[in-house]
Amino acid sequence: MTKWIARIISTLSVAFFLMMIVGESSFNQGDIGIEGILVAICAVVLAISVLIAWIKPKIGGLILIICALLFMTFIYLTSGSNRIMASVLISSPFLLSGILFYIHGKFISPKNKY
Repeated sequence: MTKWIARIISTLSVAFFLMMIVGESSFNQGDIGIEGILVAICAVVLAISVLIAWIKPKIGGLILIICALLFMTFIYLTSGSNRIMASVLISSPFLLSGILFYIHGKFISPKNKY
């Protein structure tokens, strides 16, 4: 059950961020800026880590936790106001799903070594 909850949360979060990036880049007509490029890179890395977590929950969960913490730090450093709230709200779905993937891989399905 934890694996499916993690899959739903992470897939919806990645889909939201990728749609947001595509919409923002098409609205700005190519004037994205360095922060936009870094957010797009973070979203792609998070999407790849979600795909890894679907295949190997334990390793993918760890990668997703690390990526979520790095994304949280990036948002904290680049946001203008309400830094803590912005970083927690945006990266918490990835952190939660990474924790759930890791719990599933480590404790619920221990036969899977990775």
